[in-house]
Amino acid sequence: IQQTLHTTLNSYLEKLLYLLTGHFGRQGGNNLHTSLLPLLGHTDERMSRKGRMPQRTAHHRMHPIAGIYPPNILPDEILHPGEDRVRAVFVDSANPLLTYADTEAYERAFQSLELLVVVDVAMTETARQAHYVLPAASQFEKWEATGFNLEFPENFFHLRHPLFAPLGAALPEPEIYTRLLEKMGMIPPRFPLLALVARQEPNLSAHLAYLGALAATLARRPAWIPYAASIVYRTLGPTLSAGAAAAAPLLPLAVQYATQHTAAVKRAGHAGNRLTLGSALFRAILAGRSGIVLSRHEFADTWSLVQHPDRRIHLAIPEMLDELRALHTESPPGVDYPLVLMAGERRSYNANQIFRDPAWRKVDPDGALRIHPDDAQALDLASGARAICQSARGEIQVVIAVDDTVRRGVVTLPHGYGMRYKDRPPLGP
Repeated sequence: IQQTLHTTLNSYLEKLLYLLTGHFGRQGGNNLHTSLLPLLGHTDERMSRKGRMPQRTAHHRMHPIAGIYPPNILPDEILHPGEDRVRAVFVDSANPLLTYADTEAYERAFQSLELLVVVDVAMTETARQAHYVLPAASQFEKWEATGFNLEFPENFFHLRHPLFAPLGAALPEPEIYTRLLEKMGMIPPRFPLLALVARQEPNLSAHLAYLGALAATLARRPAWIPYAASIVYRTLGPTLSAGAAAAAPLLPLAVQYATQHTAAVKRAGHAGNRLTLGSALFRAILAGRSGIVLSRHEFADTWSLVQHPDRRIHLAIPEMLDELRALHTESPPGVDYPLVLMAGERRSYNANQIFRDPAWRKVDPDGALRIHPDDAQALDLASGARAICQSARGEIQVVIAVDDTVRRGVVTLPHGYGMRYKDRPPLGP
């Protein structure tokens, strides 16, 4: 329901359902969670305290969500005439040319950019359009961690260790971004005082001294605050054992997490006071080769994680209620296009764009169009048959998979197929 018509409204109504039926903040129901690495920031649509309007996109006048434009409007924002158009795009570990809607629109838009930079492991379709491709080390060649540590009530975190040295000129992303900042003059290449403090014996007190020196440095040079992760990487990073420099920015994050969720962190077995608990958590992360439990929450904690100052969930969202009312006047699917297409289904072998060799796809090699048996029978289709999936925007050849788990009147396709592999043309639908 989140990859078809009215996706945002569907998500809103889903949340209303479990909230109004009392299934929030209870075991087996829906709960909020804490996160060591937040995936997205908060978007405040209200007026700023200085009276300035929040940023909107130039063409559609939409609010970017956590600084990210909705994918369906980005081509328009690039092709929009005028100096306020999007003129440069930086793509990291994504392939919008293939995984976002309307590949042709993205091709036109990206070809018009003054600068397109791609950081990726694979030579994706988007990378082929780029002015610069910065090769990143693979997940087996660098220290890394997932941002999806979103469990409740126990929250886990796994700092994964590299197995091999990076191939060729590939670099881990922290090194790529830090070098860019240094070349651009946004930060200096050396921080002698911070580096000196960081080289102390890496115990709890040394971490406190380092964080104090870092805070003093950023207070003197507030322009460096947005680049604090790279500064920590350059200064504290080289002192960490086993080449774990990329993990250095986890220290301030661990301190912040332990400060915000002290009781839950202690329930997970981490010891320390308000000054040392975060440093102890950081050391546990470094030592936990198979991951650690960050925190153990209680279900009563859920309401304290609501971000509104009144700690209440504000159910009524005017835009959503307006869209809900508009459903009464919406036309049903027409005679020419009687089926609803869900075009973003996530399947086992389309979730990772690194898997580019078609031979690796053990199941669903064609990215089949799944259809209910009744609809298939009405169209005289059987599993394995080839058909044309056509909409008002375009058409694509598909292989049929009859599946009684699909709702009648709906057909589903995965995203992300048709990737190029070793200069071959796209394969599959």
